[in-house]
Amino acid sequence: MTPEIRFGKLVGLLQQYEKIAVAFSGGVDSTLMLHAAISALGQKRVVALYALSTLNSAETIANTRAVFSRNFPKEAVLREIEVFPLRWQQFVLNTRERCYVCKKQMYTALLASMDCEGSIILMDGTNVDDLQEERPGLKAIREMQVRTPLVDVGLTKQDIRKIAKSIGLSNFDLPSNSCLATRIQQDKPIDEKTLRIIESAENFLHKRGFFGCRVRIGDTSFLIEVQEKDFAAFVEGGNRAAVRFYFQALKIGPVMLSLAGR
Repeated sequence: MTPEIRFGKLVGLLQQYEKIAVAFSGGVDSTLMLHAAISALGQKRVVALYALSTLNSAETIANTRAVFSRNFPKEAVLREIEVFPLRWQQFVLNTRERCYVCKKQMYTALLASMDCEGSIILMDGTNVDDLQEERPGLKAIREMQVRTPLVDVGLTKQDIRKIAKSIGLSNFDLPSNSCLATRIQQDKPIDEKTLRIIESAENFLHKRGFFGCRVRIGDTSFLIEVQEKDFAAFVEGGNRAAVRFYFQALKIGPVMLSLAGR
């Protein structure tokens, strides 16, 4: 079955619902999910919900808003729900259950924001490939009975990017992203200072042209991940010296480059 046929099945599947809320992140998965929902029901019966928190950089928040405004009509609704992860003690401890705790709390807040909406159903952009990875957040999605229609019709990440490109979504080739907390070594407590160090470091690398990078932080070191195509530019003398100088000033420890890339 081609991706286009699966997308047609997706739109048909969504037409059975009265109202749909989509957990929107600005990534290509949730953008396609929202596009399909609006195609199925029209913009008046669909709302996008964005969980706004300290776990997202200012750049990510701005990009999410820009993706929404570029790809959806001005009558479409993006509702921002503020959440406070650093108040969730089990999340701050940063154990293996971190993503489960976060997703549960976040989607609880999204569902609470829909209390007055009648028979509205929450959906998200989980795809078939996500099921093959270790994602504790999926447990929370199942427990809370959040719908995952992209999985139901068998769409993979590659399918989603292909469809998004064909229908003109602006973020079809946007590198995958995750919240800043995912950069912090497991069992190292999550705090505001560490999140802002990561945000600042990634912004520094973005300004040097290394988009889609990640800066991971442990107790005594940094690990930088860049896209494979950026390896040569990263180790070029000027960039290498600038990166070394920037990270040395943070006085956390040595900075290393991941050879696995992204």
